[in-house]
Amino acid sequence: MARATLIGAGVMMLVIGALNLVAPQMMMDVPKIQLTSTNHLHVIRAAYGGAYLGMAALFLLGLVRPEYRQTSLLSVALLFYGFAFGRVYSILADGLPVALYLAVLAFEVLFATLAVLTMRREPGVI
Repeated sequence: MARATLIGAGVMMLVIGALNLVAPQMMMDVPKIQLTSTNHLHVIRAAYGGAYLGMAALFLLGLVRPEYRQTSLLSVALLFYGFAFGRVYSILADGLPVALYLAVLAFEVLFATLAVLTMRREPGVI
């Protein structure tokens, strides 16, 4: 289960990060957000492109270096539950977003929960 969790979460972040890095406006078209300045593009490429690629590397590190597997799983749980918390708060405060973001929320909760369940099965983690 650890391998599937890290692959799923890692590939998800890798794809989203790469697309935000190279095609930020395309990624913002679904929620109808217009990037109209250099600063807008800069924020999306850095925060959604570069940061997500960094998270993907952290998640996938546990696949290639078994000694980092627990750290990678813990990172999936903390980061994805953090994203999910922010999304749920936004739903309560702001209303429902586009369906794409609700699907992303479901995947974040799924992978975070799988990471926690995997860590609970292994001694000395949580």
